[in-house]
Amino acid sequence: MSVQRVLSNLFGVDWFNAMRTYLMSQDFANLGQWLIEERKHKNVYPVQQNVFKAFKLTPYENVKIVFLSDKPYVDKNYATGLSFGVNTEMGVGLPSPLKTMICALESDLDILCLDFDYSLEGWSKQGVLMLNTALTVEKGKASSHLKAWNPFIIQVINAINRKNDNVVYVLFGENAQHYEKYLDEYSTRVIKAPHPASDAQSGFYGSKIFSKCNSILYMLEKEEINWNIK
Repeated sequence: MSVQRVLSNLFGVDWFNAMRTYLMSQDFANLGQWLIEERKHKNVYPVQQNVFKAFKLTPYENVKIVFLSDKPYVDKNYATGLSFGVNTEMGVGLPSPLKTMICALESDLDILCLDFDYSLEGWSKQGVLMLNTALTVEKGKASSHLKAWNPFIIQVINAINRKNDNVVYVLFGENAQHYEKYLDEYSTRVIKAPHPASDAQSGFYGSKIFSKCNSILYMLEKEEINWNIK
């Protein structure tokens, strides 16, 4: 199978076309080889087939909102390839950042999230790109892969900038907010919030990111997100 076909399968055809130059570059190949070597000697999460899951669930042309968080969960039972999302079929409890996010959602929209889709795949399929600033992490070492993924994240942002489609970014915490300087001020809208795992949780509760996102989408005459999707 050709490299182009493999990458198209990993990301989806439209993401591959939008990032073709970078994805076919030696820099991206080097990142892939580095990850292969890391997995030989260390426990790296999420599993290989889920690293680019966010892109497959949210095609390039469908991106309306980008949730840019920090790094994957450092526990293999939690990391799924989507920022904040978990696989509840693993029989594990909810991690504290997701609990905080759900409580903030209930408060913001005055709802109860019963039988909620904790994988957050429902958000992804509506156009919310659930992205981390690092797509992988070494077990127990939260910031271990941040530097390695930095060029990739910049390329994703550049591709979204080229959409010129008023995409909304929600930047969670200082590390994600570092990437604000790469956003096109004319074609993106920015909401900044504390990370739900931070000591500033009270600030996160009051950030009202969900209602703000939908207000922006409404003004842009785009379909709003059903945040309480089952």
